[in-house]
Amino acid sequence: MTTIAIRPASAEDSDSVAHVVRESWLASNRDLLPADTVRRLEHSDTMSRFAADQWRNIWVAEVTASHVTEIVGVVGLGANGVIWMLYVLPGYQGCGVGSALYDYAIGTLKSAGQRKAVLEVLAANENAVAFYRSRGWVPEGRRTEHIPGFRFTAVRMGLALA
Repeated sequence: MTTIAIRPASAEDSDSVAHVVRESWLASNRDLLPADTVRRLEHSDTMSRFAADQWRNIWVAEVTASHVTEIVGVVGLGANGVIWMLYVLPGYQGCGVGSALYDYAIGTLKSAGQRKAVLEVLAANENAVAFYRSRGWVPEGRRTEHIPGFRFTAVRMGLALA
């Protein structure tokens, strides 16, 4: 059995965090994006640019195999109960990493006195929508967003914590 350890992220983790975010996001959304947008994102370092003050709001999930520890998932929390990211490397999806990060995030929000959690997910990302719905989240609205070469709809979801 693989042990999952969750710890606060640090600036030294920036490359690993960017790798997890990029690979997970592309794996989940590649079929929804135009090919030129995928190529641009595959070679972009924009996902690695986190403000210094954001590191205190990011946690990483690590697994150790053959004496090698690897960051395989990340979760980020914002103000007012916002979960602004939760990503797991494709090879570790379905292994409990996402659930461990999710449980950690919800526990952290509850400990901070939050009464509600909110997040956004791409409407077309059926796996993510199903993941959150199975945990009691409900859709609260939609918005259309644009990145160069791609327009998408995000679903805002909420979960009562108290």
